[in-house]
Amino acid sequence: MTIDEAIRDLLNVSTDIQGVAVLGPDGDVAAAGPGAVAADLAATAAWLWEAALERAATLAESPLDHVVVQDARGAVAMLAARGRRIAAVTGPRPAVGLLLFDLRTCLGDAFAAEEGQ
Repeated sequence: MTIDEAIRDLLNVSTDIQGVAVLGPDGDVAAAGPGAVAADLAATAAWLWEAALERAATLAESPLDHVVVQDARGAVAMLAARGRRIAAVTGPRPAVGLLLFDLRTCLGDAFAAEEGQ
């Protein structure tokens, strides 16, 4: 499965997601969709992740693997797995646990062939 196919599957099963960006190991955008939401998300995802890492470090927390920022209009979620990150913007009141599961599944599906799975 390609990254674009994995994103398409994610958008089909997780109807709360309005945009998604998959970032490579260096933070570069490997794929994104759909449209302007994803482009804006990709531009700010690195900043959000770095801010969360700094905060986790000051709290001496365990290694950061996800971040969710939510307000009345929706949420931004980021997840790190397999040396990559995925970020998504949702509408109001997403099911956060399911959202994180879907993001992790998308990363796994997108890079399974590359990792020989």
